[in-house]
Amino acid sequence: MLRRSRMALIRVVLLTVLTTLIAGCGDPVKEAKTAAQLRGQIEKALSRMEGTGEVPGLAHRHVTVDPDSEVDGFAIKIYDLKLGTPEIGFQAFKAMTFSLSRSGETHFMASNFKLTPPPVANGPKTSAETLIEQLKNETATIKAE
Repeated sequence: MLRRSRMALIRVVLLTVLTTLIAGCGDPVKEAKTAAQLRGQIEKALSRMEGTGEVPGLAHRHVTVDPDSEVDGFAIKIYDLKLGTPEIGFQAFKAMTFSLSRSGETHFMASNFKLTPPPVANGPKTSAETLIEQLKNETATIKAE
């Protein structure tokens, strides 16, 4: 009888551990779909900002979106970012990174912005700050299905 109780207890503990591990992994297909959807929406927002001049001299080459369990969301990286105009000066950045953390079931909040190398001078720094504010506003309206 005691042996059966131990075996039952071990089964319950193992089942609990496995369930917790599986739940922690999430659905990789759903995460990949959400990442692709977010990438498309961020690319669209950047293209619009480039075309309208909302951020002076904005240009970029590529965006990646990867699941990031540390922030319960996604890690965003924008490659070969350029900012500036002849009047305010130019600066090129190897990358801009930031995090999109889940805010509720379908919304995200952007944070942890980092430019490599850091912006210099007033002109490009102002453009970088404008870009960060625009991205915060744009990503606040993104909904994942």
